[in-house]
Amino acid sequence: MAKQTFTTGQVLTAAQMTSLQQTAMGGGSATAKTTSYVLTAADAGTTVIMNAAGATTITVNTALFAAGDTVNIQNIGAGTCTITAGTATVNTAGSLAMVQYEGGVLYFVSTSVATYFDYFQGSSTPTFKGCSLQLTSSTSVSNGTQTVVDFTTELFDTDAFHDNSTNPSRITAPAGLAGKYLMIGSSGWANASSATDRGIRVTKNGSVSGLPQVNWQTSASGVAYMNISTVVNLSVGDYCQVEVIQYNGGSLTLQAATTFFQAIYLGA
Repeated sequence: MAKQTFTTGQVLTAAQMTSLQQTAMGGGSATAKTTSYVLTAADAGTTVIMNAAGATTITVNTALFAAGDTVNIQNIGAGTCTITAGTATVNTAGSLAMVQYEGGVLYFVSTSVATYFDYFQGSSTPTFKGCSLQLTSSTSVSNGTQTVVDFTTELFDTDAFHDNSTNPSRITAPAGLAGKYLMIGSSGWANASSATDRGIRVTKNGSVSGLPQVNWQTSASGVAYMNISTVVNLSVGDYCQVEVIQYNGGSLTLQAATTFFQAIYLGA
């Protein structure tokens, strides 16, 4: 039952006693939600259950709960539900993103600060998160021009890291998946008629700061295949791109069949 004040001599109903017993045992009355939800004061001592096919959020604001209040949270839907700090502060040593059948308890340290205790449900088969992109058609790269590569063929994309039409050069960290990523870029160059310098690099938000600068092939003729990989820390909305450059004296073709961009989410 929702938190309430009792008076001396008040007689409790059977339903109230049952609800109090559930709350004392870590349960409490359950309210099912099918869309993103903002917690209210009445949720203290209850269980909020999210059941949605798509991604949702449960928002925590200040001045609604007293120190010592708890809210049980569960996600039984297929979509990831993320606990989001609105005006309150939410701390955790686990993850605020709950996949299906995960849950936890919000414990309020004060009216404005809560700790989320994540009841992580382990699995013998970890869920892979990442994407693999391929250059759709061979493209001409101008001499001496640092060129951002657009990828419009998705071999797979588990969590909408990439969009074929909007910013197709980018792999972006989506909501609920901030953390470390392994980024892998590969380029396949057509035959160079003369000695040619070629390079490939991965950038973060348009910059190479803190990343390997470039994989460079110096003064080589013929066909070239190049790779680069790096681990990048991304906040939600941060993105990575692949850039290539060549010095053939004229344009040189980047081959679709051998040019890829891949990302693997390693964890928070």
